[in-house]
Amino acid sequence: MAFTDHSDLFGALHEEAINFIVRHIMRQRPSLFNYATAFFHQQPDLFCVRIEAAESVTDAGNPLFTEQAPLPVMGAPFPIGLNFCVQLTDFQIDFHPGNVFQLPPQLGTLGPQQYALRLRACVGLDCPPSGLLDQLVPVLESFVVAEQLLAVGETEEEKSKGRSRLAQSASRSMVAGDRLPGNTFVDREMMAVAPGRVLGQIDRIKLPPREILVLPTRELLCFCLELFAVGYFEWGAVQGSDQQWLKPRLRGLEVVDLQPNNMENMIECYLITLLRLGVLPRLIVPMEKMVLDITKELREKGIELGKEVKLMPSAVPGDVPNNPAIEQDQIKAFIKLTVEEGG
Repeated sequence: MAFTDHSDLFGALHEEAINFIVRHIMRQRPSLFNYATAFFHQQPDLFCVRIEAAESVTDAGNPLFTEQAPLPVMGAPFPIGLNFCVQLTDFQIDFHPGNVFQLPPQLGTLGPQQYALRLRACVGLDCPPSGLLDQLVPVLESFVVAEQLLAVGETEEEKSKGRSRLAQSASRSMVAGDRLPGNTFVDREMMAVAPGRVLGQIDRIKLPPREILVLPTRELLCFCLELFAVGYFEWGAVQGSDQQWLKPRLRGLEVVDLQPNNMENMIECYLITLLRLGVLPRLIVPMEKMVLDITKELREKGIELGKEVKLMPSAVPGDVPNNPAIEQDQIKAFIKLTVEEGG
């Protein structure tokens, strides 16, 4: 059957074209794929994976990543945060029969009218050295004591004096040049993540503090994961609607080589549940949204055709067996042109 035997228009997009476009967008808009704390403006070399951006991005001063709040240290007596980054480093799509990448054994082979996605993501988190934690513990204990004294009736003047002594002590013990175990130095520039947020200026913190104290970062602990997903499309009814809807479906999902197995299974189960119940139901499209009323569009521009002209998807399975069709490394769309006498 020729492409236009049961349709008036035919369009197709090859997987190579989609993957090329995605790579181009990743270079032109890296902030859509990289997320990190403000610290990385000063230390972009600490990303888990180097961000490859087009020269036009840096020339225009556009951001390389989307800024995120530091990861909070839960339970600390005042807000403390850790620097982190999350990076989507690779994205590929593969249409049936499947030849861009190999699926993990758990997902089998790519079946007819199916497509596969491969994503690679890296996560990095600062792990403060033991020496820095040793220096911070007395400071935190003092803050806890100050809070307890206030709770049992310490006056504001007494609290202010105690806070001043604490801040001076903390500032003296945690300024640039203090040695940590291993003959490393606490470098003030390395501490800075934003104006007013430096460990050596802890005396500026008030009780309760209004800023997050972000711990200094010299390197990140990083790991990367690969995720594969297999999906397809189907037409069907939706309760409460008289028309047909195009529905994206998930056949399977696999996170590769995550240990232990129960942790991998738990994460996969949550992602599958999230996609099937939270994401994919919002992506269904009704037939009417896929109909282009050419007469109406031209009428709004002051042009009268005298006929009702519309473009709409070819019906499944009456006109074509699949629409969109996923085959021969392409996604194909079949369109019907209808012309009726105007009312």
